[in-house]
Amino acid sequence: MKIVLVSHAFPPYTGGLSYVVENISVNLVKKGFEVEVVTLDIDKGLPRYEDYKGVQVKRFKGYAPDGCYYIPSIEFIKYLKNLETDILHVHNIGSVLTPMTIHIVRRIRRRPKIVVTPHHHESGSKWHTRIAWLIYKPLARHYLHKADVLHAVSEYEASLIKRDFKLEAIVIPNGVSEDVFYYKWDPPKDEIVLTYAGRVEKYKRIDLVLKIASELTKFGLDVRVKVIGEGSDLLRIRRIAREMKIKLETPGFLPREEYLKELSKSTVLINLSDYEAYSIVTAEALAIGVPVVIAEPWGMTFKNIVGAYIVDKKDIRKIIDIIVKIYNNISSYKDHVHQNSNNEKIISWSDVADRIIQKLYY
Repeated sequence: MKIVLVSHAFPPYTGGLSYVVENISVNLVKKGFEVEVVTLDIDKGLPRYEDYKGVQVKRFKGYAPDGCYYIPSIEFIKYLKNLETDILHVHNIGSVLTPMTIHIVRRIRRRPKIVVTPHHHESGSKWHTRIAWLIYKPLARHYLHKADVLHAVSEYEASLIKRDFKLEAIVIPNGVSEDVFYYKWDPPKDEIVLTYAGRVEKYKRIDLVLKIASELTKFGLDVRVKVIGEGSDLLRIRRIAREMKIKLETPGFLPREEYLKELSKSTVLINLSDYEAYSIVTAEALAIGVPVVIAEPWGMTFKNIVGAYIVDKKDIRKIIDIIVKIYNNISSYKDHVHQNSNNEKIISWSDVADRIIQKLYY
């Protein structure tokens, strides 16, 4: 069986979508399938064709004004019109690429099974994408109804898909790479390290993390904020940290081993983002044993998992109480995590690929 995945992002581009598509495609190859990824080259400097760990990658020019929309080129459209595959798996309804791909592929002579993973989180993350979403939403709904199967990465995302598009989705959560299980939580004893990892965009609400750090220092605590990632809001975050006199580290995106090491040495991972379909960083932290403070409602994906503290992002006092409690009880918390392993609840990408094959492709 041949499987083609369509996504606007794939390595070397960084970010959650790129990471998801990479891990699904590579693990499908390991299970003996012929896998191709059709993607965009926004910066126009990557190879047109590439063998990536057994995955055949085909890149086409694309356009992303202000890092949004992801509009494919004419060459991309021509390629899809002649596509031959058994399964077409399209990712991200927030990209123009997705409805365009569904429209084209439904009309080819040997129509494949169309699977869509929307990565849907309510609305756009910038002022113009929020306005555009009001116009785009009926179009998105129309083309999602043309898919054969919808896949949600969390129960929360499935509820949004049902609410916004009146469609049911099969829930298969994202996974973590096996290398995560080699690391264990090892926080500092003399300071609080609040870590955020991912894209640095305004909707991620990293400014709230700085506010929390500032409040913690009023208790006489030594606090450091570590932001592992890059994005359009980074300069503003650095400015706010300077004004608040908060210790801030911004190493950018790190190599995999270094990132996991830094994550394991955090007091907590904190993500108060407004919109998430599924936070892979949160899953990785929980697998390592790092406690996480995450925002509702999307944080409910991780309810009943040891170490997940799901909060109202506006309730600063409660968030501070949680962090102080963790810091003051590190030894007992470690014992609790050890006795209640999350390994069965946080699954590997190999397991994810098995579930996708069984529940989505066949």
